[in-house]
Amino acid sequence: MDLPIGLIDIELSTPPTELVGDTAVVQLRPEQGRPPAAVLKVARGPLRAAELRTQRRVLAELAIHQGLDEEWRQLLPRILAFDERTDATVSVESYRPGMDLAEVLARHPNRFEELTAAALSAIAPLHRRTATFVVVDNVCLLRRWVIEPLAALRDLCRRLEPGLVSEVDWLGTMLRQALVGWRMPVSWTHGDYTPGNVRVAGARGPVTGIVNWGGARPGQPALIDEYLMILTASCQVERAALGTVVTERLRAGGLSDRERNALRAARDRSDADIGDRERIDERVAILLTWLHHAADLWRKRTTRPNHHSWWATNVASVLDVVVAWPDSMFQARARAGGAYSGAPMTTSPPVEDAVQARGNQGDG
Repeated sequence: MDLPIGLIDIELSTPPTELVGDTAVVQLRPEQGRPPAAVLKVARGPLRAAELRTQRRVLAELAIHQGLDEEWRQLLPRILAFDERTDATVSVESYRPGMDLAEVLARHPNRFEELTAAALSAIAPLHRRTATFVVVDNVCLLRRWVIEPLAALRDLCRRLEPGLVSEVDWLGTMLRQALVGWRMPVSWTHGDYTPGNVRVAGARGPVTGIVNWGGARPGQPALIDEYLMILTASCQVERAALGTVVTERLRAGGLSDRERNALRAARDRSDADIGDRERIDERVAILLTWLHHAADLWRKRTTRPNHHSWWATNVASVLDVVVAWPDSMFQARARAGGAYSGAPMTTSPPVEDAVQARGNQGDG
């Protein structure tokens, strides 16, 4: 395919100042009026350059993963060209047709359940076919899933509101108590599975692409992709910040009815079931997902320009809800299925060809 490479040099020769440390995205068309042939991404700054390098590596690994079929791989972009320059890192990837799911949800909020279920179903093959079971029984897993993202949040807290550091520490204690001993599938995850990273053909679907794989990692809890999609889709239709949605769900005891319906519909579409799956309190899943997303945003420094406003809306409000819970909220397990009593439960997602493992054997 002939790409208008001249456009790349034009873009690089006139960098707007606001793109320093950020990524510019340009659609490349063979000629005016024709559909895009590719997408050019120009990253300035080490963090954004690292994301493009990670996406390149991830897409190469997923392209040869034995558990993934060609039909699912059609949803992914292909890297057509890659160049690291002194002032920028440049990636050209194939264009995935359709519209951003975020845009479709904004126009058709009444189709929340169908569209969210479609997005969850689209990522499900990645979770199922790259999965391994682990039992959360050592510090290695807790470090990756709780301790490291909490460290990022604690760093932000010290900068913006030192008085809440104790609340961050309490959140960590509670999540560790909730997760230790839990048997769960881990797999490759997208890492930023939000409506803005899913392409759909229209208001009735289907999903035509999953893009922006710079945050993808193996050996992660698959539920984080699921819950991040559900919660951020609700943000889109409710025109609310993630912290607001998370706070409301925690106070209500779990997901809303339509969110739970979307999750159930997506899992019902799967023909893979592992039988008696361990269940987890929905509030734990919501908190773990929120923690990872908030920490990622801070690490990427995408909370600007007003850190204090973002903190108050998306972090402090959630911590205030958590610290008000009783000390024993997540300590007692019900006997049946290892579930936590007192709130709705979510089951581990279905897994194909999973083998039982312990410790950190789910690490890629």
